[in-house]
Amino acid sequence: MEALLMLVMHLVAAATLEIKTSPSPVFCLVDKHIELHCNFTIWKSIKLEDVAVKWTINNEFGEKTVYQFDGKHTLYHRNGALVNPQLLIQGSASLNLYNVTLDDEGIYTCTVLITPQYGSGTIQLQVRAQPTVLLSPQTPKITAGGEKTFSCDVHQFYPQEIDISWLVRKYGSKHERPLTQDICTGVPLAHDKKGMFTVLSRVTREVSEEDDGSLYICEVRHESLEKPLRGNTTIFVTTPKQYHRDIGFIVGVAAACIVITGACSIFLTIFYREQLMKVPPQVSLINKPDVIPINEKLKLMCNINGFRPKAISVKWYRRTPQMASSEAPGEASFLLGLRDDITDKARQPLETNGKFFSVPSCLTYTPTIRDDGAVFECSVEHSALKSVIWMSTTLSVTARPTSLYITSWPQTPTVGEKLILSCVVEKFYPKDITLTWFRNGQLVSDVTQFGPFPCEIDYFSVWSQTEFILTNEEERAVYICQIKHSSFGNIEELFYEVNLQGTPPEVLWITTDPSVPVVGEELRLNCRINNFSPNVITVNWFRDGQLLQAGVCQSVSIMGANGLHSIWSVLRVTPGREEEGAVFTCRVTHAALRDSVERSYTLQLPD
Repeated sequence: MEALLMLVMHLVAAATLEIKTSPSPVFCLVDKHIELHCNFTIWKSIKLEDVAVKWTINNEFGEKTVYQFDGKHTLYHRNGALVNPQLLIQGSASLNLYNVTLDDEGIYTCTVLITPQYGSGTIQLQVRAQPTVLLSPQTPKITAGGEKTFSCDVHQFYPQEIDISWLVRKYGSKHERPLTQDICTGVPLAHDKKGMFTVLSRVTREVSEEDDGSLYICEVRHESLEKPLRGNTTIFVTTPKQYHRDIGFIVGVAAACIVITGACSIFLTIFYREQLMKVPPQVSLINKPDVIPINEKLKLMCNINGFRPKAISVKWYRRTPQMASSEAPGEASFLLGLRDDITDKARQPLETNGKFFSVPSCLTYTPTIRDDGAVFECSVEHSALKSVIWMSTTLSVTARPTSLYITSWPQTPTVGEKLILSCVVEKFYPKDITLTWFRNGQLVSDVTQFGPFPCEIDYFSVWSQTEFILTNEEERAVYICQIKHSSFGNIEELFYEVNLQGTPPEVLWITTDPSVPVVGEELRLNCRINNFSPNVITVNWFRDGQLLQAGVCQSVSIMGANGLHSIWSVLRVTPGREEEGAVFTCRVTHAALRDSVERSYTLQLPD
């Protein structure tokens, strides 16, 4: 192991090729095309077969290869990933990504090797999805004095942060006035497998005849947009039908008398109703997300609108479930505990809306597994109410699995032997989960499941297994483990492809230590062979076509998490002046290769 570590350190020391990449981060919209620039300086004329390029991505799914070129062969690990080989000899290894998705977001590493020099550079790609806005209803007809609720549906955006505001413009005016009252905006939630978000915002307005022809606007600001995105609708206000009848002069005089005698009482009545009369608040239901992950901030919204006077008491409580004794043996029952006052975690400013007041109360809380089944309550107490209004909601919390993967035994499948595939899902909550196997899209019925069983404290793990005898017909068969759990919001799938032919090795170009050879001093030629299966491999060294035995050292095979193997092979030589121009070749032979793969190094000694 120490020898292998020394070889890695020597390889790093030889990295002298200058790499220039795009300024980081770079941004790209979903379904668009982007070019990640990777340029290197060429000091002499080179051949295409002398250049090797590798692009990798590191994101929340781990590190994986996107594109590889070894001088002769090209491997595409992502559909729509392209490097123009003709530009490599001009110093450009730029990567083109077509039909970009959210899964393409991450840190990309461009590695270029021109024996004996190599270098690498990184670029951070951030993917954005622009929202779409749908405002409803469109061009509604509203009776004067009535209320109307407008809905602004914003969906298909990423990342989650978004700002939604409401404005109104009167007919014939160029001035837009912002709306701040009676607005309820939800929390953006993921709504599909693509990972994009959707959110709904509503505003309720009482309209009058003066609002006829007014334009209501929903304005959305998001970092994917160069300028705000708007949806709008024009309202048409109708007046109640009034019936008129000329009853003559006498009736007019009588009516005038009535008006005069009742003027004072009417004035006092209006003054009382508009300024003094108590108006009870309207309390909304508690708004919460559909999926509530543990250890992540949660926002609960309760809107209290249209009350007078302004003195009001709004409090938040939490009641956690507690186990109670059960008469039936083996069965557990739960009761809610005492109310725990958590009002200090709420933000609830008092706002003025004309002659009325409102309180948008927002509780911020970080739930744990202990909060599963807990009841959160919002109480509203006001002088216009006969009793306290209570609104409540029950939390169902989830914990996404810390890991989910497929293992195979044996790791190298062989025709005629049994292959066992295991789908492992670790540390999730709640317990309910469904694992289903498919082979080439067809349901697999011969499945054994172990669990879910308790894992650590409060978590669960499950293990689903299918096994079969390998035949030649199984070559390239794709097995899918489909996982359904409430913490996902959708269905997760794991893939395993049967490979009976083995995986051919990735043979990197030869590197040297030191990078510039010196006459009479030991020179180490390093050949790295990666990601091959089965484990049996042959590596030979040649000088000018003659097989070498002395000075050859090979590391033990190391198996990675993907079940593939990697080794180092090193040749130690002490060059003399007479060996100027000697060609050293590393030849690799493997069962998954049709022909041997060779990497060569020409000894060039300084004058």
